[in-house]
Amino acid sequence: MRIGEIGKTIIEGELTLRKLMAIRLGRQAAFLVVAAIFAFFAVISGHGLLWAFCYQTMGFSALGSAAAVFGADLLVVIMGLVMGRRSYMTPEEIRVRFAREHALNELRQTVALSAVATTVAGPLTRHTGRAVWNLFKAMTGRGK
Repeated sequence: MRIGEIGKTIIEGELTLRKLMAIRLGRQAAFLVVAAIFAFFAVISGHGLLWAFCYQTMGFSALGSAAAVFGADLLVVIMGLVMGRRSYMTPEEIRVRFAREHALNELRQTVALSAVATTVAGPLTRHTGRAVWNLFKAMTGRGK
């Protein structure tokens, strides 16, 4: 009975953990999609603006302006990749993970204790114990 309850606790914890992870990852993906859409339009506008700024105000050549725009693009891509890869667990997810691990440890201990109890109280042990006791009695001369 205890093993079933612990198993149920583990399964419930795992399901809750998976649900929270799916929500977190879904939210993260949605933010990344919105950021990508806005970044696309910003890049289109910003390329022309940055190229014109470098060409007219900074006095770069046409090739120098294009190189400056390319360098800015690389910087934005690297920043986006670094920020998009972040994934922090929520406090609730951490709590559920601890509860699941605790229940798994409890299940392992219960199963181990059950196996030891079955071995000690099982029919093979009773017959072996009886045989050893009879052998002891026969060796000490108390069996008669």
